[in-house]
Amino acid sequence: MSTSLAEHRAAVARLVEKADARRGARTENVHVTALSSPLRLAEDVLSAQDLPPFDNSQMDGYAVAAHELAGATPERPITLPVAAPIPAGADAGVHTPGTAAPIMTGAPVPKGADAVVPIEKVEPSRFDVSEISFSTPPPPGQFVRPQGDDVSRGAVLLPRGTWTTPATIGSLTAARVRSVRVETALRVAIVSSGDEIASGQLADGNGVALTAAVRELGASPTRHVVADDQAELRALFEELSATSDLVLTTGGISAGAYEVVRQVLEPLRDAWFDHVPLQPAGPQGWAVWDGLPIICFPGNPVSTLISFELFVRPVLARACGVVSPDRPTGTGPLAEALESPLGKLQVRRGRVDDDGLVHLVGGAGSHLLSSYAAASHLVFVPAEAGRLAAGDTVAWWRIAAH
Repeated sequence: MSTSLAEHRAAVARLVEKADARRGARTENVHVTALSSPLRLAEDVLSAQDLPPFDNSQMDGYAVAAHELAGATPERPITLPVAAPIPAGADAGVHTPGTAAPIMTGAPVPKGADAVVPIEKVEPSRFDVSEISFSTPPPPGQFVRPQGDDVSRGAVLLPRGTWTTPATIGSLTAARVRSVRVETALRVAIVSSGDEIASGQLADGNGVALTAAVRELGASPTRHVVADDQAELRALFEELSATSDLVLTTGGISAGAYEVVRQVLEPLRDAWFDHVPLQPAGPQGWAVWDGLPIICFPGNPVSTLISFELFVRPVLARACGVVSPDRPTGTGPLAEALESPLGKLQVRRGRVDDDGLVHLVGGAGSHLLSSYAAASHLVFVPAEAGRLAAGDTVAWWRIAAH
């Protein structure tokens, strides 16, 4: 039977959750330098060293023993001879009592020194001098980053379930962690059906586009093409049940004579095929084949991409650890009037100019892929609006930068 957009979206979310659960027990060790797309840590990661690994300076300035400057005042400054400079990368060494050592940001604080006075707080405010004067006493620990202040060796650096990001990868590297155990990327099979695709009469634009969309989120896609042959499709689903976590199909789900995807999957106990109140992409379906979740899109190219955007992409992005899984949204006035079928959410393609005006790109047809490619926004016409005039407000999602 038919269902609402919200109900279908919830059903798809449950299927992606099932796919994520299939992936969850599968892990692998990955060298830290090979980490890229978001991956979820399968176990706690312990730091292999203290961070910072030694006391170091937070400022460019002078390393001193704070007690030696306890009586410094503007009226009676304390002057100390300047010791050898300590650049970043130098050995910590030992502080010579009664001196001030020029020290650079990140350089190790010598043993016996316990404070750093910034260069701008001494007189003269230079490094190329033989002695330096201090007019205020620094407190012990001033501008010193203590060893282990961030994390101690052997402590949990990143807990299980953390998603890898540039910051976490940098933290792992700084802590001298060589490899981590992660859950493998979600395996998504893209299946395009139809004799016209299998024979090469038409290019598999849907499959290639979905493959790119899935890969962009950090999942691991594979692409498959099947003819309008039920036995061939059953055999493919059997194969994919052992090699994939989720299947996305395109085509073959309407009420025609050669709707092979629907014919194979609809008899299953856990399956649904019908329409949602949407134009384009009204026909939708889903099924579970031996525990393998399958989400089924109509075959027209715009319908396929809109189905992915509205129903699958947000939840799949979350399952893949994408930081901002939802498309940027907004509203704006239409640049032109439009017609829309009552009772259905119409999704048009468009662009939004610098003044916020919404321009439609191409018509409403589900075959106009070049218009979709030229658009930067999806424009939503409410189900209760049969016609909108220029200047009426519409909602949009931004799907591209251009």
